[in-house]
Amino acid sequence: MLENINEEAQHKSITERDSKGINKRSNVSAENAISLASISDADPIAGSSRMNVESQLRTEHGNFICPECGKSVKWKSHLVEHYRTHTGEKPFPCDKCDKRFSTKYALTTHLRTHTGEKPYSCDQCDKRFSTKSDLKRHSLTHTGEKPYSCDQCDKRFSMKSDLNRHSLTHTGEKPYECPICKKAFSDSSNRDKHYKNVHNKK
Repeated sequence: MLENINEEAQHKSITERDSKGINKRSNVSAENAISLASISDADPIAGSSRMNVESQLRTEHGNFICPECGKSVKWKSHLVEHYRTHTGEKPFPCDKCDKRFSTKYALTTHLRTHTGEKPYSCDQCDKRFSTKSDLKRHSLTHTGEKPYSCDQCDKRFSMKSDLNRHSLTHTGEKPYECPICKKAFSDSSNRDKHYKNVHNKK
């Protein structure tokens, strides 16, 4: 159950989802939903050829724009992956457990929790990691670099995700909601701890 919480907290769908997490309004894949959204907004005079459909998604700089939230990405494949955060589509199942993922990369990373594979090694020590992001976070412990600064106070952070989490202490925003009791949290890890300790005691 927890695998869907982060996405739902950060990206609230504008339509109801069914039990499989698919957008009920369209009931289509993210790729088809993007095309349909483009066609519906297209100038009828321009027609709805494949070229015209894609042009509706592009900015003047050639990037693709999400028709739901306006996020800009460079490649159409990245737009399709991003759009799944709106539809809840998770077409990549793990064959070792019952989890599903919205991208093939996320599935590949998850599979390492089953295999124990850690392909990313630190060139400063002998530690190894299963993801690039974990290696990057670790590498900063050697350099002490903190490139991300808070614009509300003088604190600095080594990772952008840490800065984003800290920023919520200024805004008071609590985007992570418990799916059972609806209690809200500013940090997903605190929400997950709450869920485990209160609702999922074993």
